[in-house]
Amino acid sequence: MKRIRFYVHSTHCKVNNDPTRNAVVVKEKIKEIDNDGNVTWKDNLNIIENPIRPFYITARQFRDHQYKKEFEDLSKLEMYRCRDQELPDRVALALNEGRWTPKRFINLRQLCDSPYTYGCDIESEVLIKQNYMDNTPVGELPKFTCGCLDIENEVRGEGKINVLTYIHENQIYTCALAQYCRIYHKEDDSFTNATEEDCIEAINKLIGEEIKKHGFELHFEIKDNELSMIYWIFERIHENKTDFIGIWNMNHDIPKIIERIIRCGGDPAQIMCHPDVPDRFKYCRYYTDNSNVQHFTDKWHWMNLTGYTQFIDSMCLYARLRKVSGRDSSYSLDAISTKELGQGKLHFGEITNHWYSQNYDFLNYIAYNINDVLIMQLMEWKNHDMSALNGLCGMSLPSQFNRQTIMVRNDEYHYGLLHGRLPASSGTDMFTSYDKIMPKAGGTVLPPNKAAGVGINALEGIDKTTQVSIMTNDLDVSSMYPSILSAFNISKETQLSSLLGINGFDNKYIELLCSGLNKPEVFGTQLASTFYGYPDFNEMLTLFDQRQ
Repeated sequence: MKRIRFYVHSTHCKVNNDPTRNAVVVKEKIKEIDNDGNVTWKDNLNIIENPIRPFYITARQFRDHQYKKEFEDLSKLEMYRCRDQELPDRVALALNEGRWTPKRFINLRQLCDSPYTYGCDIESEVLIKQNYMDNTPVGELPKFTCGCLDIENEVRGEGKINVLTYIHENQIYTCALAQYCRIYHKEDDSFTNATEEDCIEAINKLIGEEIKKHGFELHFEIKDNELSMIYWIFERIHENKTDFIGIWNMNHDIPKIIERIIRCGGDPAQIMCHPDVPDRFKYCRYYTDNSNVQHFTDKWHWMNLTGYTQFIDSMCLYARLRKVSGRDSSYSLDAISTKELGQGKLHFGEITNHWYSQNYDFLNYIAYNINDVLIMQLMEWKNHDMSALNGLCGMSLPSQFNRQTIMVRNDEYHYGLLHGRLPASSGTDMFTSYDKIMPKAGGTVLPPNKAAGVGINALEGIDKTTQVSIMTNDLDVSSMYPSILSAFNISKETQLSSLLGINGFDNKYIELLCSGLNKPEVFGTQLASTFYGYPDFNEMLTLFDQRQ
């Protein structure tokens, strides 16, 4: 039996909430091939408790420099191994060759200010993923399962969740709160309780054709209380072991689910973590991205949850993958699904008030909720955004997808390790006294035609370059240096020289010269006129007219 293990996603957690013990819970897919060539796929959890990770310190005889290097040869570094939670203490001891008494708290970033630290700023979770990637055969890819989820909650009152829908591939699971499942009789202003059959009939009447058209199968239940409803939905998630579940504007749904579980006396970790996860590894923490960004879709909220399933903010992912195309005027689910599919959310005539629909038209409101999740799933089938996320992350974690500098750092570390060199660890302040006196003049912009024909060969056996390049990044000195190494000779190690002045000319001409030399066929006349006294275009025209 041949087995191939694929990394899907992972979560770093504390063991029993003990800060001295941690673990990484990896969701992996296992491809099994028997002797007859039959292939089976299995979902599996690989729990790595107290992971041991490497870090590197410059050997004593090579500690002869004051400032950080971009890279250092592995032959000049000493490798140490330690448990993840021991890293700050071990780095401090290694830097001081054991002549140091550990303090109660050590700041790892401050230790990384040393020019002799390497690999200390790479998370153990990243190292584990990179190990998986190194052991994955070239060309072998798993098929990810994707789903979507959406909740509706009271717009008045205490904010109870009254309907919740989750889709796994083509299976729709919807659960509604019994106290809302009522049929309103306008003629005598009365209500009667609706059965599951009544709800399904209303759903089929409104969106049944759409469900049938795309091959979905509906599973519906009514529960007496919120906790039972949420529990039932997560039981279905646990049964299917969905790899990624997208939520449009996750920062509303996930915090609301956690809040309602706690309000109802439940434990979010016990309900939301998969039963296969031992209790000591069950970890449920939601991270709200409060960073100051240009647009709200630039945020990257994240759910740290141990189990088979990872939740993704589909709205932010959609916007991030299409950033180069510019901002959409609206990122409402209605606007984006109309743009992508030609169909949007349900609208009930003139009445679009959520409170009215929840109280007087709830059976159609259930269909409204299902339709929201259905169009999200159709967009995923069309665009494959969640499937693309894993590949686009490279050697980094999906939780780091919004951090370009972190992703490049992880890629550079892995690439350097394969080639016998490591980039220096980033500290608290990467500026030096030399950086602050470097002039900004002399910068150039590479024209598009200069990048033509320099891409990689995408197809084996076909000697034809593409527009695809590797290790090409923008360099922002103030925020990235020196954690990345850029192409096109911006790196210090490949730069031959810097132009600091031109004899007989003011420094304002430096940028003109550097920009012009980059494309002399366009700027040649201007350069010759400015620096060598040759006639410019107007003078040449005058000379031509005089000749006539």
